[in-house]
Amino acid sequence: MAILSALLMAAALLALWRGVLWRGRPLPGVTRAEPLLVGHRGVRAHVPENTVAAFRRALDAGLDGLETDVQRTRDARLVLVHDTHIGGVAVSALPFDALRERSADLATLDDCFQVVRAHPGTWLNLELKTWRWFDPALVRDVARAVRASGLADRTLVSSFNPMALAMLRVYAPELRVGYLWSSDPATPRALRTPWPAGWLHADALHPHHTLVDEALVARARRRGLALNTWTVNEAADVARLRDLGVSGIMADDPHELLRAARGGSR
Repeated sequence: MAILSALLMAAALLALWRGVLWRGRPLPGVTRAEPLLVGHRGVRAHVPENTVAAFRRALDAGLDGLETDVQRTRDARLVLVHDTHIGGVAVSALPFDALRERSADLATLDDCFQVVRAHPGTWLNLELKTWRWFDPALVRDVARAVRASGLADRTLVSSFNPMALAMLRVYAPELRVGYLWSSDPATPRALRTPWPAGWLHADALHPHHTLVDEALVARARRRGLALNTWTVNEAADVARLRDLGVSGIMADDPHELLRAARGGSR
């Protein structure tokens, strides 16, 4: 018993020490200048969200990357859908064909990979969408898909669910991860702060834009972390965040985002 206690204590101290030393890792395949301008679910201000048309329009407009939501269907297909439940039924409980009947534009993760491949230097933020604390099948399949895509050096996986990101660290420690949080009072208090990013050894912080200030930007820089914020649709907010020095800005309208951040499109 004493030996087991000693081993557990040593493991805890090692985890704490690693947390002290942890630093974020950049995405070597991304060649655009910061702040990176990202299409939130594609271009949802103009085109149905999370569709191939939305992804293409965002990158064709000159944005630096895409943000989308990935879920796993009952028959193990990875689809890009924001809401975890449709008509009161979990996406994870529905087969792919049933979802396709509801939306002919339903995109798969492979569809999105194809769009990103066609735009060199851009990047992809995949948000793991799950209503379960533990969803190993989703995490495992996303890890395998990113590895097989050849886009691992241009992909960051994020989630509000720290357990999903912890599992991803086990399945694919080479993949970059970002921790999402907001001030939503329905969320446990501990998850409304950036602290889980430390024990996850995250590579990026993804706060709601109202939570970004000079102190948070400085904290991210000290750790070498990217700081990507969402969902920013007002020109004044874009200008404030750009001046603070955030790494990435996610928005619904690419034209307004480009105009506010860079004075027009490229």
